[in-house]
Formats: sequence, structure tokens, C-alpha cells
Amino acid sequence: MKTIITLAVVMTGMLILSGCESITTDFDTNLTTTILAEIKVPAEKSSLKDVTTYPFTATKVLDIKENSRINEYIDRLKEINVKSITFTFSGIPAGETITELNISVQSVALDVTLEDLVNGVSVTLDVSPNILNSLSLELTDNQQITIIVSGESTFAPMVLNTLMDMPVTVTATVIK
Repeated sequence: MKTIITLAVVMTGMLILSGCESITTDFDTNLTTTILAEIKVPAEKSSLKDVTTYPFTATKVLDIKENSRINEYIDRLKEINVKSITFTFSGIPAGETITELNISVQSVALDVTLEDLVNGVSVTLDVSPNILNSLSLELTDNQQITIIVSGESTFAPMVLNTLMDMPVTVTATVIK
């Protein structure tokens, strides 16, 4: 009798285990993180005597693989959803301003001009949901964007530190 029960338990176990191979449901995970890009923008003195503003420009390629939380799921990435975009500016000497600053990500038609920035100011960009969706798709599909920061300063030489902060949710497949 003991042998028949043992044999029945073993057969039931084998039947259950062989049936698991037909399960094909995807299990996804959602994580919240922040994508940061620090852009150092040098403003140089001009040799011209009557100059009152100093132009500057810098380009930064933001690669999401550099974010350790996202990189864990990079091969199983399904979607990145950008919630907002905030820029914080530092390195502007006291009493000086950035008279005009342009931020662009050409691949998603993001082009914003800010005026009269002082040290330590943070600005959350007022961009349309369409731009945020385009940015989300670009980061999901290409896993990088190119950010261009340009403008004019009332002071040089200086290095404008520009920190781009994008809270995102990431969806990735965990088990297949």
C-alpha cells in the first residue's frame, strides 16, 4: 500500500511539473527612479572690448544605461514613462545672470528658452504631454537622447552647472 501511495505522489508531482512548461504569462515590474544629466557649460571671455554678454553652448548625450536601476532591466525593458523635466542651475556668480538659456532635445522637438536665471534656481519645464510622451518613446526605443544647452551670460569666465532631473517609471519584464 505504501508503494502505491508513493508512486501516486511521484506521478502527481511529475504531472504538475510537466504542466508548468506551458505557462507563458509575462510578469512585469514597475520601478520609479530619476534620470539625471549633469551638463557643464563654459562661458569664455571674449577678446572684443564692448561685449556685455558672453555666449556659451554644450552638448550632452544622456544614456539610460548609466542609470544603475534601469540598467538592471535594460534587456527586458518595455517602457520608460517620463513624468516631468526639471533643471537646476548653479555656478552663476552672485549678482550675475544668465540672460537667455535655450534647452533642446531635437529628436523629440523639445525647445525651451528661459530668461534671467540666477544661481541656485530650479525650473520645471512647462512642456506638453505630447513632448513627454515623445521623450518617453525616445528613451525606450533608443535608450539615449542628446541635450543641447546654449545661451548668453552677463559674466565670464564661468562654468554653468546644469542638472537635468527627470522622474520616470520603468516597466520591464521580470519572468517570461
